Amino acid sequence: MLKRRFYRLDEISDVTPLTKGDLLNAIERGELQLCAWIDVKSLGVVDIKSKGASLGNLFDYRGIIGLSPESSVKSVQSEKTKLDLVYIFEPEFVVNWRDASKAYPKANYSRFNKVSTSSEQPQKPFFAFASIGTKTVFGERIKNIVKAGTEEQRNVGVEGFINAMLETEQELVRLPIEIAKDQLRFDLALVNKVFGLETVNKERQSPTIDNPSVSQSRGRRNRVLDVIERALKANPEGDYHAIHKLIRDEHNEHENKADFSAKTYDIDEVIQSIDSDVITWRTKSGDVKEMSRKYFEDSISNIRKELGYSKR
Repeated sequence: MLKRRFYRLDEISDVTPLTKGDLLNAIERGELQLCAWIDVKSLGVVDIKSKGASLGNLFDYRGIIGLSPESSVKSVQSEKTKLDLVYIFEPEFVVNWRDASKAYPKANYSRFNKVSTSSEQPQKPFFAFASIGTKTVFGERIKNIVKAGTEEQRNVGVEGFINAMLETEQELVRLPIEIAKDQLRFDLALVNKVFGLETVNKERQSPTIDNPSVSQSRGRRNRVLDVIERALKANPEGDYHAIHKLIRDEHNEHENKADFSAKTYDIDEVIQSIDSDVITWRTKSGDVKEMSRKYFEDSISNIRKELGYSKR
């Protein structure tokens, strides 16, 4: 599979042990920000060196943008989301770099604190106004007439007033862009960091187990059995109550935490809930299933035999 950094939301289970539900939950809690793929003309560099709404060069862009936490939440809750400000993740895809004053020579820039230009394109990610365009506004003459007193307006007359209204100007403005759900992407590097998957993956590559052939070659369909095996290796003499307590205490300690990299037994975040009677767990495909107390207890005995541990 081609190595990428940005993936569609539905691909989360293809490249991580997470489900789409895990991803959406982290976004809605404000722990993870999304990205989006866009193809937009006339974006504008945000001149961060100046105060207020300061505009740099204009450019076209076909690539990935970063969304704010607020926009990330809105984007998964609505079919379309409007954006005013974006983060350009891939500056190498910036094209048609140009001076705003040359692109719109007849427009006034009164809505911007400053408009600057630069001959060098950014080499690192940067912020940009989502779109820059023009808006037709009344000219200065009609504005001055409106501001003037009654006597001045009487002198201008009806015809002069109408002619002044017809004199319009172009004003440079910030315009929003709209993204749809199918444009959304997640940053695999950020997901790994938020969920602690880089640490988990390293543990998988170099597991500290005495007999790796037992679990790694078996390819179990029930993922809870791997959790039980790790707990048994930590406490080879443990009975049902001891093993259950190890797993339950770990689950309760890390519950509702995005980073589960410190887990020792349930390193894949399989278990969703656990009590004395039932364990609710998640399959690789994202389905939720239940394991009874009897099945759990029988599994401990079976795995102990597989590992060669003596029975209590």
